[in-house]
Amino acid sequence: MEKEGARLFQHETNSDKRNNQNGWNIVELEVLESRRQLRQKVNELIGLCNSSTLTTSEIRHQMLLGVTSFGDQLATQLVRSLLCDDLQKRQNIVWLLTVLHDASTIPPLQRIALNTRLSRSIRLSAALALAGIGATAELRENIPTRQIYAIS
Repeated sequence: MEKEGARLFQHETNSDKRNNQNGWNIVELEVLESRRQLRQKVNELIGLCNSSTLTTSEIRHQMLLGVTSFGDQLATQLVRSLLCDDLQKRQNIVWLLTVLHDASTIPPLQRIALNTRLSRSIRLSAALALAGIGATAELRENIPTRQIYAIS
């Protein structure tokens, strides 16, 4: 009798059966869905850069909504997206990284900029993003300022 009563709680839907057959558990599926949503958000932000009707502040607002939802993963995914062959997409990503101005992106961008195995254009894009953030050696050095005197 107990076996029949327990069967009521063992109801599986077709999607549950497929997931169990593939060896996926619910946590793994949620992680995959979260990553898919993150990639989708990054691609959406990259696409917004091509819109001539949006202002920088509107795109910044959308980016901050993404940061609220995904945290540091958004910046990390933007840096990963930089490793593509599409020039326009890389320009948009560099601009987004500059607007985001997140210090956590500096080390991975530096690794990309110095990696000679990557194409020159990708390394240049990473270097441009670093310059936009103000994280290049030239921008960090304290250049002595000269005083200019006005002659009257």
